Amino acid sequence: MPRRRWIGLILAVLATAMACSSGSQTAAGTDTDALAREIARPAAPPDTARLPLLFVPGNLGTGDQFEVQAQRFASNGYPADRIAALDYDASTATPPENQVFAQIDTEITRLLAASSMKQVDLVAQAEGAGLAIHYLASTAARAARVAHLVSVAGPQPAGPPRGVRTLAVWGVGDPTRRIAGAQNVRFPADDRAELLTSPGTFKQMYQFLTGEDPFTTDVFPQPGQIELAGRVLLYPAEAGAGPARLELYRVDPKTGRRLPQGLQGFVNLPPDGTFGPLRADGTSSYEFAVTPPGEPVHHFYYEPFRRTDQLIRLLTSRPAEEIGGGMAVSPRQTDLVVTRGREWWGDQGAASDRLTVDGHSVLNAENAPRSKLALRVFLFDQGADGVSNLAAPLSNYFAIGFLTGIDLYIPAGNRSIAVALTPRGAASHHTNLSVPAWRSDTDRITLRFRDDE
Repeated sequence: MPRRRWIGLILAVLATAMACSSGSQTAAGTDTDALAREIARPAAPPDTARLPLLFVPGNLGTGDQFEVQAQRFASNGYPADRIAALDYDASTATPPENQVFAQIDTEITRLLAASSMKQVDLVAQAEGAGLAIHYLASTAARAARVAHLVSVAGPQPAGPPRGVRTLAVWGVGDPTRRIAGAQNVRFPADDRAELLTSPGTFKQMYQFLTGEDPFTTDVFPQPGQIELAGRVLLYPAEAGAGPARLELYRVDPKTGRRLPQGLQGFVNLPPDGTFGPLRADGTSSYEFAVTPPGEPVHHFYYEPFRRTDQLIRLLTSRPAEEIGGGMAVSPRQTDLVVTRGREWWGDQGAASDRLTVDGHSVLNAENAPRSKLALRVFLFDQGADGVSNLAAPLSNYFAIGFLTGIDLYIPAGNRSIAVALTPRGAASHHTNLSVPAWRSDTDRITLRFRDDE
């Protein structure tokens, strides 16, 4: 590793140690064990020699699918503002290539101008990888502006498009898949979303793009103030959701309720739905509240971000345009969407995800089989009759790719809903979250778990 980067690494670790020692206090005094852990963990200072990264998602995908990998890259020295993600109408199997190519052109031009670089690196998933390959093959001028392509669970072209250096990452499926002339790596136990978000894939991407091993495959906490930015989008068309008002609140992690003087900032969203950067703290819990004119408020709850995040995607919809036909609403019930960037497993025995809402275990082999590849779980009382039925999925949601729906009555009222996740049966990574029981006729709720639990 270059000497200047080792010096920067030492300075970053010392800065983190100082931040921890000044702010990490317990009832018994300084938390010396936590401080020691932070000093021992690696960190990387920003490295302005790194090429910008642009992520292209697959069908029904959004830019936040690259969120945890972006934070891993930033933990290893990539400037956060050089990592971007494309949003395009991914609701159809064949999005208009010319429109998507024009968006890629625009975003690459922006990244090159902002970074003073001559090339970017592309990372693309599944159907998005197909688009990226066709994009590079379309003209020599386009290929000349891309140094590397990472294809995650993508197609099998005859070779790297126009000679652009390519890494092909393969998961579950045919073990003979490969792109001739590319670097091919395999994670045969990983489905497409887990393949994209895994630390193993990150390590392979980092080595391929930089020629070095990463300092860490973890998301390293960023001391001090962080920034939050992204877009509010109408799902699944991924069009901007503006005009609307976006408010950021700091909330009590035990209840999900807004703290006194908890408003941290607000934005009047432009038509494309972009927002930020909003200032925040990496150790706090936050709620984003989106209020379109004359429509229900949509509340989004997150675990602590840990470090700057510029790939936040708040997915909402117009009341008459909700995917799956829309959730039933009533002043007596709460409607809840739970999401993350890894597939939900309900049929893998001890390795299944255990997701509970007010103590009810909601995932099973019928509504969340591994083969469904579900990323978003819609939970609501289908008939607004106060009766739950967890035995079978809601067909109008289950029929849509990467979604599932569950008939669960969640009483609304002046209380908090307890949501708990034990991912892949790993009790050591158990997470508890709470959100207010907003009434569904006036408010909607989305809760997002981290992808690196």
